[in-house]
Amino acid sequence: MSASFHVGDPQAPQPNRPRRLGVAVVLRDAGGRVLLECRADSAQWGLVGGGVDDGESALTAVHREVTEETGLALAELRPLGLFSDPTRILSYPDGNVLQSVTVAFVGSLRGSTPTLSEESLAFSWFEWDEIPWAQVPATQVAILQIAHANPAGAPEFYVD
Repeated sequence: MSASFHVGDPQAPQPNRPRRLGVAVVLRDAGGRVLLECRADSAQWGLVGGGVDDGESALTAVHREVTEETGLALAELRPLGLFSDPTRILSYPDGNVLQSVTVAFVGSLRGSTPTLSEESLAFSWFEWDEIPWAQVPATQVAILQIAHANPAGAPEFYVD
């Protein structure tokens, strides 16, 4: 069984854990390409990110997740939005199913060659029109779309 990600899906499994706060970051390079990670738990192309640990802020979590998953540090970071649609469901191979609330950011890395972690099968830089949308977790599609619609920065913090 692999991880699955749902938004607005009446067939999504019912959560069996409390709602969880997570972070995700749309990492861009100087040319505007987006870094996606082929996830080891689902073989889908997703954003770098993960859960916010107890006693940790969202800002600390995004820095930690980027370093853990890419081996690189953030060069810059700005807030993008809060994605809290209650139909955002994450289902993991260990049987955990939860609603996810994600604080999303846009940023860039110090360096351009990430190192694989145990959570990653591969990394690739994608032009916006080359993103493999059918292979992006449903819970991350809106994040990427909002980031793409506001390349110079959102005039307001996005909240769903």
